[in-house]
Amino acid sequence: MKLEGAMPHQPVESARDDTPANLSEHVTDRRQFLRWGAFATAGAVSSQLPGCAVGGTLDTLREPMSLSSSNGVVSLDLVADYVSERIPLTLAPNAGTFPAASTMVDTMLRRYAGSLPAPTLRCKAGDTIRIRLINRLPPSPKGQSKLGFLNFQNGTNLHFHGLHVSPEKVGELYGDYVVDSWDAGVMPGQQRQHEVLVPKGHPPGVFWYHPHLHGSSGGQVASGMFGAILIDDPASSPFDPSVNRERVIFVHKYNLNGTGRTDSFYDSAVTPPSAFFLNGSFQPTIVMRPGEVQVWHFINSATFYAFNPVLDGHTLLAYARDGDPIPEGYRSINAETVKDFNAQNWPLNIQKWPGTFASPGSRISVFVKASDKPGDYLLRSAQSPWTTNPNLPLYEEVVARVRVEGDPLPHTIPTAPNTLQSRFNYFPPITDQELASKGGTTRNLVLGVVPLSDARIPKTIPQGEEWSVPAGDGADGFAGVVFAAGDMAGMAPFQSSLMKTQTVKLGDVEEWTVSSADSYPHPFHIHVNDSYVVKVNGEKLARPYWADTLAIPPRGSITFRIRFEDFKGKFVWHCHALDHEDLGMMQLVEVVA
Repeated sequence: MKLEGAMPHQPVESARDDTPANLSEHVTDRRQFLRWGAFATAGAVSSQLPGCAVGGTLDTLREPMSLSSSNGVVSLDLVADYVSERIPLTLAPNAGTFPAASTMVDTMLRRYAGSLPAPTLRCKAGDTIRIRLINRLPPSPKGQSKLGFLNFQNGTNLHFHGLHVSPEKVGELYGDYVVDSWDAGVMPGQQRQHEVLVPKGHPPGVFWYHPHLHGSSGGQVASGMFGAILIDDPASSPFDPSVNRERVIFVHKYNLNGTGRTDSFYDSAVTPPSAFFLNGSFQPTIVMRPGEVQVWHFINSATFYAFNPVLDGHTLLAYARDGDPIPEGYRSINAETVKDFNAQNWPLNIQKWPGTFASPGSRISVFVKASDKPGDYLLRSAQSPWTTNPNLPLYEEVVARVRVEGDPLPHTIPTAPNTLQSRFNYFPPITDQELASKGGTTRNLVLGVVPLSDARIPKTIPQGEEWSVPAGDGADGFAGVVFAAGDMAGMAPFQSSLMKTQTVKLGDVEEWTVSSADSYPHPFHIHVNDSYVVKVNGEKLARPYWADTLAIPPRGSITFRIRFEDFKGKFVWHCHALDHEDLGMMQLVEVVA
């Protein structure tokens, strides 16, 4: 899609003035900062509010509150409740220009403590994260679906996405525990105390937290229930935070029903998606000085759509995926490199799959060096590797304007190999010898959306089980198909008694190949342990890499090696397109001593 008023590598004319009067719906105020101070029970709260002007223009990108550990502990009460907000709404296909036309909509959506995003938690390896999750949502409405497990939309729990921490419950203290049944999480009126010890050897990077109750996770994340976790290690940081501004940027879409809500599963799964929001801001203005270098962590909290960033006229270098270093040090992002992974070109670029696009759940950390030429530039989400399926539309969106103004800053981007090498020490490669000496088990798994007639689906479904959306329930496009996981011998949804458990021995190293049964690039995510990707579509990678959320090529496969170290207990692997997970595309893993 051609952008009006924008040519590659050229500034665009200013399209609007961002005055405080125009920003009343976007700017976080001091009252919210004080509210977070009340919820923080240990740690130091800091404010990074938007509104600073470099050369007269207001920076309108919302920034989350930040809560840093103190004496080795970061602690807060995290309250889930409904919050009213007036937002500018534009459906995704209409966001190809700046400014895109929008309609102000009154919404009532689930949030953590009234904030979007929830606070960023900053800590170090060896620190403890304590979160008391308090559910103040109203009772779950009854009868939203004929499928029983979809009728607990206001039950919840909490997942620490990407952290290598214990999944177990010890007494009344919960770790990264997400194996509740859909009717037995933290129900309205209840609370749960999480205590997560970040191991002393934990790698630095960007992680996040969000709900994970089977059947309700999509609607809650789509509403805006999420926050970031940054594990800091100054000794291996690729930048100097006293020089380079660091921004956490959640990339998010709303799915709203006619009353401005996302109450039911079907609201989050089948309503038209909005355009991308950045930290809850629609097409915000980001202000940089000529030549300035900033660090942006993009976290894709959209529940279905990939984010493929490109900013013409600037230098963008990706240095980490999911907090893990990109093996060649840096990967350039520009109008040409993002084309490598659109629907037509991605099969030709297996060695670099998945490029620099962020599938749902994944994170991309980038250096951004502003143009030396003052002016306005557009940050866009380019096309991603969908198919020709009309349900997976191909379009390009403008997600922000970057205004370059003010006095130049003589910043340089650090040299990649020297700066980033120490980060590889946290995750050394898994060699053939290590794999063979520590069990060497291989598994071949599959996930996908398959018809009930698929040979891998049992001919007889156990009596009383709910495998597929019935016609007339709210999503006829889902009727007659199963969102399932398993292997070539058989697939089943998570809510079935036939769902298999992958049982692993503590200390073992294994190699898994996970294949997609359909044409969607399912984002595979496994809890607790990172994955070392060694093959894509069966092709051995010259540069294997680490990640925790991996886009599987349409009808293709990924092969990775994984160390099951440090923690026993039950957790899951699943598709991070959350409507797929909620309908059953998830499987249990149990690590036993």
